[in-house]
Amino acid sequence: MRIVSLLLVLLLLFTPSSAKDKPNVVVSFYPLYDFTKNIGKERINITTLIPFAVEPHDWEPSPKDLMKIMSADLFIYNGAGLEPWADKLIKDSKRNNLVVVDIYKSIRAKGEDPHIWLDPVLVKAQLKVIKDALIKIDPKNRFYYETNYKNYLRKIEELDREIKDTLARCKKKVFVTSHNAFSRFAERYGLVQIPMTGITPESEPNPRDLAEVIKVIRKYDIKYIFTEPLISPRLAQSISRETGTKILVLDPIEGLSESDIKAGEDYISKMRENLENLKVALEYE
Repeated sequence: MRIVSLLLVLLLLFTPSSAKDKPNVVVSFYPLYDFTKNIGKERINITTLIPFAVEPHDWEPSPKDLMKIMSADLFIYNGAGLEPWADKLIKDSKRNNLVVVDIYKSIRAKGEDPHIWLDPVLVKAQLKVIKDALIKIDPKNRFYYETNYKNYLRKIEELDREIKDTLARCKKKVFVTSHNAFSRFAERYGLVQIPMTGITPESEPNPRDLAEVIKVIRKYDIKYIFTEPLISPRLAQSISRETGTKILVLDPIEGLSESDIKAGEDYISKMRENLENLKVALEYE
């Protein structure tokens, strides 16, 4: 009897979406969750592998996460090395009919920086890829996904205009960040990012690099430096003491803190919070 019950559970778990009301969508981390949820809304079941309050660069999947992929119709991940475990997880799922989307490759992004979600112009391209993938696995809801996509696209276009117009009125153009997450953002809006560490926040800065950061702070009379919510602020605090700068938050939105989740924050609201802090640091006029 127990064996029969177990088989029934497994059968239900791995039933394809055609036999269920909604397709199962798995995404790797928060930004892709927010983008996909705004298009699929209540007509998809969506799960995130990396918990919202966890920094994604050092996260590793568990057998439980493999089970999520095995029951999915669609798996969306960022790519460009942000999820080095993704290929193995897909292979281990042994799902020949699983639709897999590597966002970075799909939008034909260039360079090595994986932080493509921090450039609203690239986000617009990502939204189209996600919309098309949802239509592929659930064509009967094409019009619904198309409508939601267009509505959310307008919000991202408005965000892009707001950032562009605001930063154009800032006196300063150089800003210092915890790690090299904002190079695409800086390039898009005519700024210069000086990171304390590399592409991942865990990368160890060497004394020569830190000395160069301090030199830049003094050269450009920088009054504020940035840290981020999901990593230790110790490095920023050390440089702050050395240079007399104040510390603000510039969130790479790789996840959400518990307080953000409770407050109902999302990608757009966090980007606007970033913009407010940049206005202070870059001396908005």
